[in-house]
Amino acid sequence: MTKFTVDAKSLAELKQLCGQETDALLRKGGEWGLDEATLRRWLVARKGNVADAARDLKAHAVWRASYVPQGRIQEHEIRHELDQAKAFLPGTDRDGRPLCVVVVSRHEMKDADASKRYIAYSLDCAAAMGAKTPGWDGKMSGIFDLRGLKASNCDFATLKAVFDLLQNHYPERLHKLWLFCAPVIFYGLWKLVYPFIDPVTREKVQFVYEKDAEKDFTEGFEPCMLPPELQPHGTGRWISVEERYKLLLAEQEAAAEAYGAVAVAANPGTNGANGANDHVAAAASDAHASGAAPMHSVQVVA
Repeated sequence: MTKFTVDAKSLAELKQLCGQETDALLRKGGEWGLDEATLRRWLVARKGNVADAARDLKAHAVWRASYVPQGRIQEHEIRHELDQAKAFLPGTDRDGRPLCVVVVSRHEMKDADASKRYIAYSLDCAAAMGAKTPGWDGKMSGIFDLRGLKASNCDFATLKAVFDLLQNHYPERLHKLWLFCAPVIFYGLWKLVYPFIDPVTREKVQFVYEKDAEKDFTEGFEPCMLPPELQPHGTGRWISVEERYKLLLAEQEAAAEAYGAVAVAANPGTNGANGANDHVAAAASDAHASGAAPMHSVQVVA
């Protein structure tokens, strides 16, 4: 896999080509805007081609502002998907990357659009989780548990949507994806989806079976991160994506309150027309500067 070096000149050129409108659209969709981490990811994903990166980043910004107009996908938009209890964020890999586990046999083929929105919700949650890890490289790992897969779970549109989102809206987010215990029926679906997957992404996908899983998973994860159903010696807990998101939002709210309290203590007066809101704005600015994830936001400084 070819590695592309991103220099300051390319970053500045990309930022200038995208402009303030793209920055505003990204922020409307709950992202940080044209920060260095975002610019860098898109440049690497587009193999250092500034023009290609600018074109695709601007297209993504328009999509993001329309797709996530409230800054994050709301649970009521994907309630049926959440109720299937099929995606989990139990912890991280050994390098601090968030781990998403999907129990595919629980997937119901009913609404392709809702399933795609649920995937984006899960990726956003994983990104918010990664933002809490110092030195996070911006990537995440995944395990698709394919045990017990039935024909009714073999959803071409949803599997294709996973890779469409990764390639067009979450570039350079995937570190590795394990396809665990794929039955024969899955290979027909994989053959259909495979041509739509970027060659670089293909290299990050690995089939693994029970005879090798313990070794592979032990190399990738601490036992405390994986539930025993995946790793015989695992002690991890099945934490659903919805539960993880609630935990992250509660932590963000607590952090914002703490920053606000510090700001009020430092300056108990009101310096502007909004009174106390001035302190909240200052607290949010301080939180961003410290590397904390923004409220209801998913994009991070890697």
